[in-house]
Amino acid sequence: MENNKKINKWPEFNDISVPKIVCFGVGNGSGTKLLQSYIDSHPQIYMIPGYQIMYLYPHWFQWKEEMKKSWCWERIIDQFCIKHASVIDTRNVPAHDGLRTLGENKDQWIHIDESLFKRFLMHLLSDQEIEFKTFLLALHYAYAFVKKEELSKKKVLIYHLHVHEYVPQYMLHDFPDMKVIALIRDPRSNIAGRYNSTVKLDKEKLNTSDSDVYFRRSFLYIWKYLIEGMECLRSINIDQIRVVRHEDMHFRLEGLMKGICQFIEIDYHPCMLKSTFGGLLWWGSRIYTSELMNKPNPSVISGKWKETISPIDWFVIEGLFYDYCLKYNYQPEKIDKLSLINKIILFCSIFIPLSYEIKILKKYLSISEFLSYLKACREEAEGARPLEDYSQNAYYRHKWYNEGLNLWKSKWYTKMLMSTFFKNNDNHHKKNHSLTDATIKIGYIWVNAFRYLLALLIYPLNIFQRYMVSLKQFFRVMFNNNILPEAIS
Repeated sequence: MENNKKINKWPEFNDISVPKIVCFGVGNGSGTKLLQSYIDSHPQIYMIPGYQIMYLYPHWFQWKEEMKKSWCWERIIDQFCIKHASVIDTRNVPAHDGLRTLGENKDQWIHIDESLFKRFLMHLLSDQEIEFKTFLLALHYAYAFVKKEELSKKKVLIYHLHVHEYVPQYMLHDFPDMKVIALIRDPRSNIAGRYNSTVKLDKEKLNTSDSDVYFRRSFLYIWKYLIEGMECLRSINIDQIRVVRHEDMHFRLEGLMKGICQFIEIDYHPCMLKSTFGGLLWWGSRIYTSELMNKPNPSVISGKWKETISPIDWFVIEGLFYDYCLKYNYQPEKIDKLSLINKIILFCSIFIPLSYEIKILKKYLSISEFLSYLKACREEAEGARPLEDYSQNAYYRHKWYNEGLNLWKSKWYTKMLMSTFFKNNDNHHKKNHSLTDATIKIGYIWVNAFRYLLALLIYPLNIFQRYMVSLKQFFRVMFNNNILPEAIS
C-alpha cells in the first residue's frame, strides 16, 4: 500500500518538461570524456556518465528485429539493463573510461538502484507509444530520478553519442532541432595519439590472431576519422553546431565552460571547473596515458609531436587541413599558403605512403613478427591464451573501426577449436578425440597463418582507400567545401 502511494506521487512522462537535446562527443578531435567530466553534476543537465549508451541506437533496431513478436516496453527495459549494464553499475562491463577508478583514492564507481530504475522507467513508459525518442528521454528522466536529482530544474539533455556516423544515420531524424557540440584538436598532434591508443586497445580487446591480422586497417580508419569526422554534420544547420578545441580545456577552462553554457542555454555553475563523474573525481584511463590524472593531459598542448612526425606526414596533414588549421588557430608551419605549386606538390604527396603505412608494411614483412604471431596462434590453439568472447560486448559489433569484420559472429575455425575445449571426456573415445583435437589445433594455426599472409597481400588496398579519402578532402579544400562551424568563444 505504501509503495502504491509512493508511485502515485511519481511524475508522469507528459508532466516532465521536454529538455533541449544536445548531441555531444562527435567531430574529429579528442577529449570527449574529459569535457563531459566538466559538465557532470550540473543541476540543469540530464546526462549519463561516459559513453555507456553510445550503441543504444543500433541496439534499438537490433532488439526491434529480434523481439518483433514480443516488442513491448517491459522487454525493452530488461534488454537495456542487460546490454547496457554499466549504466546500472559502472563495474558491470569492462571499459576503458575510468568509471571504475573514481574518487580521491581511485577505488569508487557509480551505482544506481536497478529495481527502482526499472520500476520508474516502466511507470513513465507504460502508456507511451514505443519510439526511440521517447525511450531516450525516459531513460534520462529515470536515471536522474534514481539519483535524487531535481527534474524540475533540468533544461538540457546531453547525449554522448560518440559515433559521428550515427548523427545522420539516426539522431538527426529523431531530433532535427538538436544542437551539436563537436570536439576538435590539432590534427598534426592528434594522429599519433589516436593511432597508438587504437593499436593498444585492439591488443587488449582482440585475440592476437585477430589484432595482428586486422592491424592493416588501423591507420586507414584513424585517417578516415580525422578526415571525415566533421562530414557527418553537413546536413545540420551550421548555426546549431559549435566546436570545442581540446586545447582550450588547458588554456581557458572557465571561459570555455561559460561559452558552452551560453550555447546550450543554461546557467554557468562552478562545478564545471572540476573533472568528475557521478560527483566523484575522474582520473582518465591508462589506454590514453601512462599516468592517471584529474586534469587535462599536458601532452595535448605539447610540441613534442614535431620531433616524431615525418616531413611527408606533416606536409600532407597541413595541406589537407589547411582551412581547418586557419579556422581554428592551428598555425600551419610547412605550408605558408596554398599557392599553385603547393597544391601540385600536395596532390602528388597524397600518393606517397605515409610513415604509419610504411611501419605497418614493415611489421607484416618481418620474419620475427610472423614467428611471434604463429607462437601466439599455437598458444591460442592449446588454450594457453584464452580466446575472447566477441558475442556479448557491443564493442565488437558496433565499434566504428570494426566495421565489416563481423567479429561478433563466431568464425568456423574458432568454433571448431572451441569444441575441443568443451568436448565430451568419454574415456572410451579418448584416443580418437586426441587425434581429432590435434588435427583441429594444427588446422587453426594454418588457417591463421593464411589469414596473416592474406592481410599482407591485400594491404595495398588499404593504402589505395587512404588515397581515395585523401583525394576527396583535397578537392574539398580546393573548393572551400569543408564543414567548419564556429568554435565556442
